[in-house]
Amino acid sequence: MSRLLTTIKSFSPWKKRVFYSMLILCCILLLFATPFLIYAGRVYFIKNFGVELTPSKDYPVAITGYYRQNDPQWKDDTIGNSVRKMGNTGCLISCVATAISDLNVPITPKELNATLTQNSGFQGADLIWYKINESIPEVDYRYSRIFSSKTIEKDLERGLLPIVNVHYFKTGITHWVLIVGAKDGEFIICDPMDDGTKTRLLSEHGKVYAYRVIERTQ
Repeated sequence: MSRLLTTIKSFSPWKKRVFYSMLILCCILLLFATPFLIYAGRVYFIKNFGVELTPSKDYPVAITGYYRQNDPQWKDDTIGNSVRKMGNTGCLISCVATAISDLNVPITPKELNATLTQNSGFQGADLIWYKINESIPEVDYRYSRIFSSKTIEKDLERGLLPIVNVHYFKTGITHWVLIVGAKDGEFIICDPMDDGTKTRLLSEHGKVYAYRVIERTQ
């Protein structure tokens, strides 16, 4: 440090002005960049390591039935123009169809898959989220890369059904489920791999890695 101070003192007045100007500029850039770096760090952490969600109070289970991905009516349908079938990888489409239908816009996973396919709503078998509103104007999706238990609770209070990404029974397999309530310190979910009526605990799948919710626009 003393060597640096000595070097600065040896600068000409012009060099000192340039040095201090650059130092001030770096401090300003760091000041403005810090919130972004914190945000980016949190996004990276949630996406890669997940977060545990625990409700602060009970919420009654919002629905008694939901669409399952392996329903014989659509389990052999391919998703979009891909070769992947609903029965194997249709968890997200099933959750979205259930959430939309719960908003009094009835649609089955088969119908949702078809209308999204007609509107170029998939990249491969991956859903292009903004295409939901283009295909079904009555609804749209909302999301946040940073979320917490409070985020989920606010949705439940509004009568919405949050859709969250988990690792299937704590394996490395990506899976989507629907949060429908909370009880005794646990969020209650509908899992499209189940029978269409059974509920289970979110904690059975472990941490959450992504969050979306469907809401009415009209």
